[in-house]
Amino acid sequence: MLLRLVWIGCLIVVGAASTLWFLNQRTHYTEAPTTATTNTPSVSFNGIQMIINSAEGAPQYKLSSPKYWLYHDEKRSEFELPDITIYRNNGSKIFAKALKGQTHDDNEVITLIGNVRIHQPKSGSEPHLLQIMTEKLTILPKQQRATTDSPVTAIRGPQMVTALGMTLDIDTQVLHLHSNVEGRYDP
Repeated sequence: MLLRLVWIGCLIVVGAASTLWFLNQRTHYTEAPTTATTNTPSVSFNGIQMIINSAEGAPQYKLSSPKYWLYHDEKRSEFELPDITIYRNNGSKIFAKALKGQTHDDNEVITLIGNVRIHQPKSGSEPHLLQIMTEKLTILPKQQRATTDSPVTAIRGPQMVTALGMTLDIDTQVLHLHSNVEGRYDP
């Protein structure tokens, strides 16, 4: 009986250690805060279009917006009705739109808020358009990742999937749905 209790105790310890190891292996991104401050912007623009390049000079993304505010001291910007083109490493593009957005950390983090829509056009290898809809999304252009903890709907051709949270590898288009996943296929 004592041997059996020792064996069960060892299994519990090994299981707990394995769970902690697994949780530490996950890449986790924290969404940037989205509350506006009372600070006055350093610069504001109407009708902007800008391209953010990598350190190597390659375009990472293009941002178009009817209104744009830069808070230089806070290293962030805010914009309304953003229309964003994300340049993938393989040369193709992904498009995103929202009601408003922010950039943080010298344009390394983009947060889109309200009626967020992402889509990728059809390609030779994938005949169906990929569409993703959510209410809040964090995009990391340099890492080619988009993530949210909000409810999400993804549609590709006749397939529709809903989930709570997702991570999208923009370059490979691998979509990881976090939880509460439900799907539908309409032939």
